[in-house]
Amino acid sequence: MTTRPTRPADTPAIHALIDLCYREYDCVLRVELDEPHLVEPGPYFRATGGEFWVVEDDAGIIATCAVKIHPDSAELKTLYVHPRARRQGLGRELTELAMEFARAAGRNRFVLWSDTRFTKAHALYRSMGFVQEGERDLHDSNRSREYGFHTTLG
Repeated sequence: MTTRPTRPADTPAIHALIDLCYREYDCVLRVELDEPHLVEPGPYFRATGGEFWVVEDDAGIIATCAVKIHPDSAELKTLYVHPRARRQGLGRELTELAMEFARAAGRNRFVLWSDTRFTKAHALYRSMGFVQEGERDLHDSNRSREYGFHTTLG
């Protein structure tokens, strides 16, 4: 497996992976309508000093993760792992990569928002020291609600 920054040619495979993950929850990925940051994920995140990574193996892209840099914090975005690659530590590894990137960017507060249906992801975040804080309705086509999580970077 290789973890690397995304390239433009990765975008269709990124969309396919995220759509696969969405469909596990009876949702559909509608990039232009609900997730415009995925139209060109690399340039979108890099424009504010962040990054978007993919993990690939011989079969293609099996995981994604991004970090968005805000003036006073950094935010974990777009963490998805292919069902066949789960329970191998990829989610934790990618979250740690994003946290290290945020530290290097001088951020001490690290936040994320996660769909209320993604209970296994919530368990991962809690095991890494994140505290749940807040809830929001996205008003999107999948009728998503999200929980907020945060931690302090040491």
